[in-house]
Amino acid sequence: MPLAATPARRRLMMVALLALAIAGGVIRHFAADPSTLRDFGSLLLVLWLPVVGNLIGWLLRKLPWRQPPPMPDFEPDTPFTPHLQADVERVELPPGWLEGLPAGHRKGLLMVGTRGYTVRVREPIAQVLATDGNRRVELELLRPDTALPDLPPGTAFHWLVGSTAVAKGRVAAA
Repeated sequence: MPLAATPARRRLMMVALLALAIAGGVIRHFAADPSTLRDFGSLLLVLWLPVVGNLIGWLLRKLPWRQPPPMPDFEPDTPFTPHLQADVERVELPPGWLEGLPAGHRKGLLMVGTRGYTVRVREPIAQVLATDGNRRVELELLRPDTALPDLPPGTAFHWLVGSTAVAKGRVAAA
């Protein structure tokens, strides 16, 4: 069974390395100048270097960092403006996933390769995904000027809601 690196174990290792480094300093101070014992003390004295790295890392974690900017989102109460039509087919969802989706949830993410685009649909996603088979859906893009060049007709995509893939499809018309 491997040992887990916990904060308590890290502190214990820092104390042990510092103790060995102090012992190396003491050995080096009292040993004769050209001797193996003095070289061994020098070797032990170098053990304080990882402690400094750990201390700097701990201090950096304590610094207050600026908050990330808020995630862009659709303006509330703006009318739905479709930017493209897509043929989507629901994939197999985990049991009870549709029932656990908040009522009226309409936002998702289109994944094309490694790029993702925030979209919303006219009706709630649970209603769109209620039936099996292909269905044509109108999608509104959060940033159409950025997304539309990457979504020409025929582009295959995966539709995610949260971290769950809910459908796969193709862009039918822009």
